[in-house]
Amino acid sequence: MKYVIDKSDLKNIKITATTNIQLNEYIGIWISDKPLSKKSRYLFQEKMLKPWWETDALGRYCNHSSNPNTIVIYQENRLELRASCEIKAGEELFVDYKQITSFTGYIPDNNGILNW
Repeated sequence: MKYVIDKSDLKNIKITATTNIQLNEYIGIWISDKPLSKKSRYLFQEKMLKPWWETDALGRYCNHSSNPNTIVIYQENRLELRASCEIKAGEELFVDYKQITSFTGYIPDNNGILNW
């Protein structure tokens, strides 16, 4: 696994790289239409195109940035996370939540608050 859940600050749980990750390298599945594991959690948003999605730690704890170091790519009913630049071991992984809108149909509210 290329990442770990960092719970050192419980007010800001985040995902950090455990190894260097190269440009366009596959990191993991962000969300899927099927359970990913026994720890997978169900996501439901009223405005999503599908009634539900499943996610593991990567989808739950990866924080938002307007200048992310990852990109989400749609692959056969799942969203994969890939590096959009070189990421060094120990760096936090960020994703642009607004990019996911085009896949899930979820629309953030007008205040920019992402109720994800």
